[in-house]
Amino acid sequence: MPLAAYSLIYAALATTGLVLLRRSLSDASLTAVVSNPEFFIGGLFYAASFGTFLVALRRFEVLTVYPIFTGLAYATVSIAAVIFLNESLDVERLLGILLVAGGVLLLTR
Repeated sequence: MPLAAYSLIYAALATTGLVLLRRSLSDASLTAVVSNPEFFIGGLFYAASFGTFLVALRRFEVLTVYPIFTGLAYATVSIAAVIFLNESLDVERLLGILLVAGGVLLLTR
């Protein structure tokens, strides 16, 4: 499987997991959190993203995998947070995403 496929799978799993975890944690007591299925499903998605990361590390260099995965996840989580969590994406954050993308390009050349 090519690195691009691993990257997309990782980003989808990590983003879904983080959004579900965040939604389950908002203004809830610890008892409510641990009884919320969304919390456990989010945890499973996030754990699966880590598994994808480990599998990719077996095939590719860490100096390639890590920046691509973290940079892509940063961008996809930011977009998902705006869409699903009603968080704001201001100019500074957008510039940050672009800088991270530029850094990933430099690190993976």
